[in-house]
Amino acid sequence: MDVDPRWYDGFFEGDWLDFLAFERQERTPKEVDFVVDKLAVEPGARILDLACGHGRHSLELARRGFRVTGVDLSPRSLDLAREAAAAESLDVDFVRADMREIDFDAEFDATINLFTAFGYFESDEEDREVVRRIARGLRPGGAFLVDTINALGLARRYQPKRWEEAAEGVVMLDDHDWDLLAGRNRARWTFIRPDGTRSELRHVVRTYAPWELAALIASAGLEVEEGWGDFEGGPLSYESWRLILLARKHA
Repeated sequence: MDVDPRWYDGFFEGDWLDFLAFERQERTPKEVDFVVDKLAVEPGARILDLACGHGRHSLELARRGFRVTGVDLSPRSLDLAREAAAAESLDVDFVRADMREIDFDAEFDATINLFTAFGYFESDEEDREVVRRIARGLRPGGAFLVDTINALGLARRYQPKRWEEAAEGVVMLDDHDWDLLAGRNRARWTFIRPDGTRSELRHVVRTYAPWELAALIASAGLEVEEGWGDFEGGPLSYESWRLILLARKHA
């Protein structure tokens, strides 16, 4: 399956936002409960939401009194985030940038990267550069929390093809091709509307085993403290679908 190496530039502008992104709104408060608890931050702390999308976590953090900067590459997602913030009079700084090029210097008490917004690039070295820049942007003692797919859990439930309901009246055919030597899962999503018209999105994500992601984070000088398999604080295991790691910059 062929996927444009820069698939992420434009992927989140159309069908993703129209059919999928807003399905998860109800989960947001519970996810932020978990994030705030594990980061051990108090209201007033500065938090970077890296790959913030349409801002569902950024906005919830701002509602709780945190000073939030949201960074994303998708112009439409950022426009929606800014509109939502303005509607609630929330002070959130939304910035358009490639995560490989962020240039913060000891500004944040914590950085979050949630919902499989990591591993989009062609090489592990590019992912390593992202973590280096995250580490540089943290204050001494600052924390980094990342949430992505657990390659071990994915292996146990892998389905090369399946149908899903994407939105009311819209169904999605989800085709997958997992390159086990490269650790990259390619996907083609075909959206079929009630009138029969179709559109397609393709993407590829680097799937990390827990020890691989921990080693990559440690290579940037951050110390991995703990891991979980879900936002309920369940254990990280070979069965858990999520891979959530907490790392900290030395004080």
